[in-house]
Amino acid sequence: MNAPAGNEELGRRIRRLRAERHLTLKQVEEASGLSATHLSEIERGRTSPTIGALVRLARALGKSASFFIEAEELAEMVHVPRGRLREFVAPGGARVEPLTRGVPGSHLFAYRLTLEPVTARLTVEAQELPGDALYFVRRGRVETTLGENCLTLSAGDAAQAPLTRPHLLRAAGDGAAEVIAVLTRPIEPGD
Repeated sequence: MNAPAGNEELGRRIRRLRAERHLTLKQVEEASGLSATHLSEIERGRTSPTIGALVRLARALGKSASFFIEAEELAEMVHVPRGRLREFVAPGGARVEPLTRGVPGSHLFAYRLTLEPVTARLTVEAQELPGDALYFVRRGRVETTLGENCLTLSAGDAAQAPLTRPHLLRAAGDGAAEVIAVLTRPIEPGD
């Protein structure tokens, strides 16, 4: 995991966004409740805002707080043409095609999963932190074990479950299945 942005980078992002929105320090002061002097010190990287101050500042500038502190600045909108997607095969044999590199500020990750009959499965290990997964079956049928719940999903069906329990997906029947998965954690090639 990358380290969060430092004070100088945080200040640069705030100053650039304020300039793009044609806002003065005084206008941001009024919208955030932070003094213009304090804002200036933050923009120059001389001081670090508290979490509460960062949240107020983010609201005043119309962004999520994570926009300012993520190590890598993510664009608000990302278009990834299908030919540029980097598919990989997970250890259980499922083909995993990332649809995004993560929705900025939300910690949402979207994937197209292809599960071949009999041989392919995808296991998503339980995590300690709260989070969720949503699975939408585009074609075929999928047997799922979501924690202690077992379901068979057909094309058009969806299931949502917390990631505090393990998830297992595999094709049901003779044909391959395609699933769109949206998770609050990434699927890594080593999962």
